[in-house]
This record gives sequence, C-alpha cells and structure tokens, in this order.
Amino acid sequence: MNKLPFEIQVILFPAVQFLNNCLLGLFLNKSAAVVLLSVLAPSFPAPAQMEDLRIHGFLSQGYLESSEFDFWAETQGGTFEFSEVGLNINKRLSDNLRLGLQLFARDLGDIGNHEVILDWALAEYQWRNELGFRIGKIKQPIGFYSLESDIDLLRDQIFLPQSLYAEGTRSLINAYQGVSVFGNLPGNIDFDIYVGNLEFDVNEPGTLAILQRITGALPYASISMRSDSMKGGTLRWNTPLRGLSFEVAYLSTDIIADLILLDGTRIEGRIDNAKLITTSAVYERPGWTVIAETSEYAEPDRPLGRYIQCSIDLTRRLSLHAGYDEFYPMKNDKNGDFIAMSGFPRHLAWQKDLSIGLRYDLGSSWVLKAEWHDVDGTGLIATFEPENLENITVADWHYLGLKATYNF
Repeated sequence: MNKLPFEIQVILFPAVQFLNNCLLGLFLNKSAAVVLLSVLAPSFPAPAQMEDLRIHGFLSQGYLESSEFDFWAETQGGTFEFSEVGLNINKRLSDNLRLGLQLFARDLGDIGNHEVILDWALAEYQWRNELGFRIGKIKQPIGFYSLESDIDLLRDQIFLPQSLYAEGTRSLINAYQGVSVFGNLPGNIDFDIYVGNLEFDVNEPGTLAILQRITGALPYASISMRSDSMKGGTLRWNTPLRGLSFEVAYLSTDIIADLILLDGTRIEGRIDNAKLITTSAVYERPGWTVIAETSEYAEPDRPLGRYIQCSIDLTRRLSLHAGYDEFYPMKNDKNGDFIAMSGFPRHLAWQKDLSIGLRYDLGSSWVLKAEWHDVDGTGLIATFEPENLENITVADWHYLGLKATYNF
C-alpha cells in the first residue's frame, strides 16, 4: 500500500480523529446500529446476494477563514472545525423493492459536534416505471441539490449557495418522516408528492432563528419544536432540449414550539401554514453546467434567496466554478428602509455573495477544493447568528474555504 505524504497526513489528522469519534458514536447510538444491522444482516448468509448490497461513504476535512465575522464557526483567524463523515447503505431486495439509509455526522463550529445521526432511512417500491412509493425518513425534494447535498463528490462547490442551502438550517431542509408518491407523467415530467413531519435540531442556528420569531426573547429552561400538517410536492420538466430542465417545489407546514420558562410556566408558540416555494432552472452539457434557483416564503415579511452559478471543466480532473448568491431576510425590505428606521445599518437587510472556486479530482477517490467568497451585506449572519449583531458594523467582508474529501 502506498503511504500518504507526511503533509497530507498532517492535513487529514483532524478528520481521522473525527472518524474515530463518529464510529464511537455509532457504537453508542443503539437505534442507529439496530437499523444498520437490520439492513445488512439478511445479506450476509448468501454471498450471491452481496451483489445487490451497496455500501459507500465519505470523509472530509476542511479549513475556513473569514475577515470580519465568524461565519457558522469561529472563522476569524481560521479554523479546522469543519469536518463531515457519512456512510450510506442500499440493499435491493427485488427488482421493485429497495431499502436504504445513511448515517451522518459533522462538526462546524458549534453545529453537529460529531454527533452521529440517522440522516435518512427509507423503503422504496417501484410499482411500475410511472409510479413508485417511499416510506421512512426521506430526503426533502426542495431545490436542485436537495437530494445530494451531503455528497461532496457530486458537486464542485465547498458551500452550496447559502441563500437556499444554509449550513445552519440543515435539519429544516434535509429530510422528513412520512410517505411519498413519485413517478413520471406524460411530457417527461417527474413528480414527487409527500406528507409527513419535519425533525428540528433546536441547537441549529436556523431553528433558533425560527424560535426567535415565534417566542421573542423569552428566557426558557427547555424547549422543543415540531411540525404539523406538513405537505409538499415537486414537479420537474425535462424539456425536449437535451440538458435543460425546470423545477418547482412547494412545501407547507405548521411549526409549533413548546417552551418551559425559568419559572416553570409552559407556553406554546406557533407559525401556521408557512409556505415555501422554490423554482429551479438547470442547463447541463458535457463539460459545463448553469443553474439558477429562487426560494421564497409566501408571506411578504419572510426571507427570499436566489442565485446563479456556472461550472466548467477545464481538464479531465480540474474544474472551475463561479456564482452569485443573494439573501434577503425580509423580501419586502430589500433596500433596508425598515431596518434603517429601526436604528440598524441597512446592510443587515441583504447578503450578496460573489464566489469563485476550483475543484481537483486526485484519482477516483480524492477530491480537493478551494473557494473564495467576496460578500456585500450581513443579512444571513444577522438572521442566523444574531449574537453577532452588535459587531456588525462593516458591510464588505470575505471568507476562504479549503476542503479535502475521501470517497469510498
């Protein structure tokens, strides 16, 4: 076996520690282990059946550094608290029936902290080419990258556009527990209709931002959050022009927060019938891809995100990508007039991110990435990291990302 150069061993050492923590977490996480064994166990007795078992995984270690503000982690001055590990397993039981799951853990500042979670787990039955069913914890089909956002190998960027795929809102957009019906309609239109409930991580910045909207600044001893009456659907039209497709996704849900205040009083806050609409346009050709997406809530005082990006293959192994991403905490106050009337800087009303990056495939398993972001405004930071508000006096800032990923 070839030995890795010492410099690469040093870079990957935090990731190796991270993997050890994740494996220990998996050992201690009995429910995840039981699910894992229930999928794997039927495959072991008959070696011929192993052909229908697929096990893949990834391990990444990154570095982040920002100029003015801490962005998702303590990035001023630089940080290696940026790691991910995942293990996904798929077992085909018949021509029509598939079982699958993914275990996932990450560390991004205070987010994740190496905790192993059951990221998704489902049973999928393809009744016929035009119609199928899924049950379980299912990936949320909102946006072009939603079904593959965790798999670093399948995208060029380190960070997906944060206006739609913010790292601090992962539990809100990653997966739901429920049932879906999917298939294909005449005219080459794919559909996916689903009902269920969302799971919320109350320690994530995105969840905390919603709690702030629901409950204000009430101090509490404990809190839980849940969704109710969640339903949604996605339509994707694969046009006659090869590589061009359009998609629209809709999600509606009630969000309920249960709080126990410091004096023991129990209260409930809620947002009823929150509606999220996402539209996408994708044009893929050999060697390059252009994507544009918009995501917004139906209510005028809710966020709006939109972006456009392009990826180009420079060589067989090297690719270049660039993008422009906008986020507005309130889509009816894009210029910051309301923010200014409240005594805050106008640049809290937007965050506009111009990015450029490189990806290099070092063989079939290793992926190296570098990415630079030049940012105008602080709307995303103000929304998801309000503790930074008193320090947000500068509108222009930037951040750098480096990342190495091993896929198996």
